[in-house]
This record gives sequence, C-alpha cells and structure tokens, in this order.
Amino acid sequence: MIKFLFPTTGGVALNAKGVLTSVGIAFVLGLILSLVYLYTNRRRGYTSDFPAAIVLLAPLMASVIFLVNSSVAVAVSLGGALALLRIRSNPRDTMEITTLLFAIVIGIGCGTGYYGISIVITLILSALTVILSAVSFGIPKSSRVTVKIYVPEDLAFEGAFDGILEKYTEGFDLQQIKTADFGSVYELKYIATLKDSVDRRLLLDEIRSKNGNLDVAITMRDYESNPQK
Repeated sequence: MIKFLFPTTGGVALNAKGVLTSVGIAFVLGLILSLVYLYTNRRRGYTSDFPAAIVLLAPLMASVIFLVNSSVAVAVSLGGALALLRIRSNPRDTMEITTLLFAIVIGIGCGTGYYGISIVITLILSALTVILSAVSFGIPKSSRVTVKIYVPEDLAFEGAFDGILEKYTEGFDLQQIKTADFGSVYELKYIATLKDSVDRRLLLDEIRSKNGNLDVAITMRDYESNPQK
C-alpha cells in the first residue's frame, strides 16, 4: 500500500484498472476540495455551478495527463488547445482562482500516480483553509465602508456632509470627486469606519435629506484602509 501511494517513480498503468483508480481518487479529492469551498464560502455565497466544476476539474486534469503520456508533441498541441479555453471567464475573487489551481494540482498528482502526495496535500491545505476561514484571517475587525454620495451640480459639497459623517463614523476621508451623468451631478467617494451598532438606514436618510434625495451607496470593504477625520 505504501509503495502504491508513494511510488519512487511516477506513472499510471494505461489500462482500465489504472485509469479508473487515478480518476476515482482525483474525483474523491476534488469532492473534498469542493466541500471545503462550500463550507468556507457559506456566508459570502458562490456561483451555483462552481462547486461541481471543482469536482470535475481534478479528474479532468488527470485525464489530460493520460493523453499527454510523456509525448512532447501531444503536450504542446494539448497546451495550445487548452489555451483557447477559458475555464473561468470572470473569477469572483482570488480564492476561486486558488481553488481552481488546487483542483488542477490534484489532477496532475493523480494523473502521474502520486496518490499519497495528492492526498496529503489535499488534507493539509483543506485543513488550513478551514482554519483560516474559522479565525476570519485577514478580515478587518472594524466596519470599514465606502460611501458614495451623488450631489446636484448646484450644491456646494465641500464639507457639506462632514457633520453627518462625524455623527455616524469613527473617521472618514474623502477619496475621490468626479462628475457623473454628463456633468449633471457630482459623485463623492468617502472611506469611513462606522461606529459600533450604527443604524445605516438613518445614515442614508440624513445624507439623502442633504443631497436632494439623490443616490447614496454604502459598500462594505474587503481590505484595510486608514481613514482620518
């Protein structure tokens, strides 16, 4: 069993038993990876077809290794064909890209017969992913938001919203001013840290009463910043 899982040289016997074993292990490891992805993204949400794609990508890559089978000519031709295929046209975030790369690594490992290494890598990295998700690694502890306020062109917006923002935030910084709708309105972009248990609805209502009831947007931020009063 040890020799089967950790062979000294790579390679899979291209017969029914060898192919089915490799594809089967890749499928199981891809399923584990997909379940980990579902667990760690249960709150943020995900594209409905992405978990199934992860499960299938690992055995698919193992099959690619079978087709290449140490042939340089086939490898070059297959690489050119795969370059035309965009597996994921618009990844939502870097974790999706990482998960896709993870599935590809599993497929390559199983396709070359290194089952033990593939299993160990899958278990260790899956455990690390769950731990990082559980401790909310890298997620800002404070409520950092982006506030976009649209104001009419005849409103003197310099400092117009400072009093409202000071009331509801720990600190804020005006990052950008630009025109919108062919110059008929201005768009102000603030980076702010909301106070604890702040009522966002009241914040929006007060801003709307000041900007002529034009659009106001509050967007949660995924990275740290240094807003200042």
